[in-house]
Amino acid sequence: MVVTGDLLLDTHVLLWMLLEPARLPGALLARLRDRQTGLVVSAATGWEVATKHRLGRLSEAEAVVVGYSGHLQRLGTRELPITARHALTAGQLNWAHRDPFDRMLAAQSMTESLPVVTADRALSAFPGITTVW
Repeated sequence: MVVTGDLLLDTHVLLWMLLEPARLPGALLARLRDRQTGLVVSAATGWEVATKHRLGRLSEAEAVVVGYSGHLQRLGTRELPITARHALTAGQLNWAHRDPFDRMLAAQSMTESLPVVTADRALSAFPGITTVW
């Protein structure tokens, strides 16, 4: 169960928290590091990081892939599994955006009433979800 007030992290936000925190605005980074803020990471994020690393598109993420669970624990995040409800919602979204990872995050955001922390304009423009940043 997800507690109201939690934030769902987009994959790039998780990666920047771990590898390049200076890329995040200071106030946002402070909020994300505040243990009072509930951070949620989709199982789709692990899938995306591992896939892009394997394809050579995230060569700098090897340490993230190898120590993924430990990184999530260190940041105090909770993992959001992908359920059939999430998958069905993602598959039915009337959205031209084809990225399966973004579609899953949008579906999880909608079904779990979680705002997504993202700088991704495609996610920010999607009706039905709330974004932070």
